[in-house]
This record gives sequence, structure tokens and C-alpha cells, in this order.
Amino acid sequence: MSYVKVFSGSIVEVQHIKQSLQAKGIEPLVRDTTSSAALAGFGALMPNFQELFVHSDEEATVVEILKTI
Repeated sequence: MSYVKVFSGSIVEVQHIKQSLQAKGIEPLVRDTTSSAALAGFGALMPNFQELFVHSDEEATVVEILKTI
């Protein structure tokens, strides 16, 4: 299974898009670099920055959904 990044931005933006995708039956993955850095003992370069990934099979559908948000 491969995943592709479809969006990156603030926590607020990512959570809004995540909820929109979930409403359409798509379950995205969120990568939070702030939490990852904190757990590893490092400071985050961009606090409150997240990345949104979806399965590669769903990429075309997600791109179309993102155009409407």
C-alpha cells in the first residue's frame, strides 16, 4: 500500500479537510511533524504544521474533492 501527500498546512486546515474526506468515506492519514519532533526530543521547525496523506488509489477522487473545498 502506498500513500501520497495531498495537502499540507495548519492543523485547522488539515482537520477541516480530513473531516470532509471522512464524510465521503475516505480515511486519510495525518502526519504531525510537531508531535513527531517533540517525541524524538527535537524542536519543530514549523509548529502546528501537518501533512495529509491518502491511499494512492484514492488520489484522483481526493483531488477533485479538494477543488470544491
